[in-house]
Amino acid sequence: MLLNSAKPKVSAREGTRATVSKLILMVCTSVFSMTTMADWQDPLSTPAMKTHLAHKELLLDVTDADQRLVSVGSHGHIIYSDDDGAAWRQASVPVSVTLTSVDFSGANLGWSVGHDGIILNSTDGGESWNKQFDGFLANEAIVSAARDNLEAIEKTAEILTTNGTDLEIDQAMMKLETAQFALQDAEYDLETGSTKPFLDVLFWSDTSGIAVGAYGMAFMTRDGGERWFDISSVLPNPNRLHLNSITLVGSQSLVIAGEMGLLLRSDDAGETWLSQESPYDGSLFGLVDHGDDQLLFALRGHVYRSRDDGISWNEIDTGSEQTLLGGFADNRSVMLVGNGGAVLVLNTMFANPKSSIIPGRKASASVIKTDAGHFVVVGESGVKWLSPMGQLLDRDITMIEGAN
Repeated sequence: MLLNSAKPKVSAREGTRATVSKLILMVCTSVFSMTTMADWQDPLSTPAMKTHLAHKELLLDVTDADQRLVSVGSHGHIIYSDDDGAAWRQASVPVSVTLTSVDFSGANLGWSVGHDGIILNSTDGGESWNKQFDGFLANEAIVSAARDNLEAIEKTAEILTTNGTDLEIDQAMMKLETAQFALQDAEYDLETGSTKPFLDVLFWSDTSGIAVGAYGMAFMTRDGGERWFDISSVLPNPNRLHLNSITLVGSQSLVIAGEMGLLLRSDDAGETWLSQESPYDGSLFGLVDHGDDQLLFALRGHVYRSRDDGISWNEIDTGSEQTLLGGFADNRSVMLVGNGGAVLVLNTMFANPKSSIIPGRKASASVIKTDAGHFVVVGESGVKWLSPMGQLLDRDITMIEGAN
């Protein structure tokens, strides 16, 4: 069973797509059951093992790097295909943690994120990867930002206790208490280690991108990842809710979807953020958009459509309670996939939904449309092909490179 989020982003094929989160209980359970403290190796410093079965194992995201498909998943596996998903090669990866999300700004530059706060970078279209950032660095940055935030709030509260109204003083004290708790949590995480996962990453240029994750973790870069800085304090998320996905809407607007109906929006490329009214108070897993139309998918099969750029939402009756975790939309096709092999196909007006089930009922995490017209879906059982109507295609999918 796949737990948590979904993810959307702009596709080089003029579409948008979204994919699942990424806190996966079954992965953690299997890893710990096979590993003892005596032979444990830090997955942040252990390269991913080569295997000819990587295309059949758990994969959590798939995206495109121009004409190439790139998919990431468990054990640090990253695979890529140059023939619309028929044959795959395994990339060289310096870590063996579960990777949850991948995004490319073009044909060459890509980033992948995952467990233990890892951020990887590729400059050759996904064939090889280098480590840019990890949970240890993230925890240090979060503590530093929390201290700075607390100091600024303390100064403001001191001024208001002398010159402010009763209401202003009460509000300042509430902010002060929140900042104190945030610092305590950050210091605890620093002592615990690199435990929090990133769940999604989005780059809208070769230099600008954001990675979001569990417990409100959010980092931004303006230089292609040479420096990642904590932005969680500027997000209206005082309860540190999980941030499941981030989507580019239009040319510069960003939308973050999270648990408990959290919707955050920035209309200035991530500089400032506001809470957006949500149609649902459960976990939101992702969003895809086409023009001013947006499609938001949530827990237990809830799907909502907006015709006015997210100002108002109407629920779509999908006829299914299966949670939908990933999606793709362009000017010809709309497809969502999720738990239990669920597939939902809609028309380009985000209407007339048609539900089906992939045989085997394995959960799917992400989907993308190929240049050939079929869809590539990844999830619990690796790579699958679907027709535009959501039917499983019987194709021989192989690994060109890899070893036992």
